[in-house]
Amino acid sequence: MKTETTPLIDPSLTEALQHWNQYYAQSRQNSLILMNAITPLKDQIQVTGQLLETAQKTDWVKASSKLADPEVLVGALGELADIQIAALGKLQEGYNAFLKTTQASTDKLSGLGNEADSPQALLAASLETSLDILKQYEADATEEASSLSAIQSAYRAWLQKSLQVFSTT
Repeated sequence: MKTETTPLIDPSLTEALQHWNQYYAQSRQNSLILMNAITPLKDQIQVTGQLLETAQKTDWVKASSKLADPEVLVGALGELADIQIAALGKLQEGYNAFLKTTQASTDKLSGLGNEADSPQALLAASLETSLDILKQYEADATEEASSLSAIQSAYRAWLQKSLQVFSTT
């Protein structure tokens, strides 16, 4: 007589829990790297330093002629407007990506109960699906952070160029 024993915990549930555990360890490390990369105070000090250095070196009597020159001023403001329009486009792309992920997540979550043949299988499928969704949101957030970094770089480049144009005589 042969008896089959079923495991107490469904192997797919064990596997799903292992995936979450691995993701947690990696995610924690990625979060620390991200938090160390975001330095708003350092960035503000750098920009303020540039402004102060330019203000001290500039002959403002001579530079005032450039500030009053409509062509120079319109050129600088036009470049700033172009950067802002591009920034809005990149931000809109990011919001659209988040919306698309949310819509796809709803579809995935609504179909969870159809394939599960036991409560543990349902829980395993739920965990795996939730992890996939979380990873997609993380990818969207990473892309958005990259876009914000590019936007910040564009603003800095514009500021440096504008300071140079207006401060040179």
